Amino acid sequence: MSLHSEDRQALVKLYWSKVEQTLREVDIAIAGKAWSMAANRIYYACFHAVTALLVHDGHEVGTHLGAKVNFGKYYVKVGLATPEQGRLFSQLASLREKADYDCLFTAQEDNIMLYYPEAKALIEHIHRMLNE
Repeated sequence: MSLHSEDRQALVKLYWSKVEQTLREVDIAIAGKAWSMAANRIYYACFHAVTALLVHDGHEVGTHLGAKVNFGKYYVKVGLATPEQGRLFSQLASLREKADYDCLFTAQEDNIMLYYPEAKALIEHIHRMLNE
């Protein structure tokens, strides 16, 4: 991504604001037992965090698939993120897609409560990488 350093930093801050807002929305969805909404917002919190990281380091994002592929390529494969974190990001994308689009699928509390702490740990890991 060919942005000047100041522009890249500003964009990363904007993405991180999205992360924080989206995490608040997860908590609202959980409080209301809106499990499909929670699945959507958990994924998007991670997506915005991954996007912030990719932008920070000058990598292309492009699409959801691009974010997933580039997270694997630039962070998981070189040991900056764990294979489990890479799988989690993919699993959250699948869960979000099913919750949003599959009328035969209903997100459940146990799915959300399993993934949410792991997603927050991934976000915290990315936050540490951004601040190194």
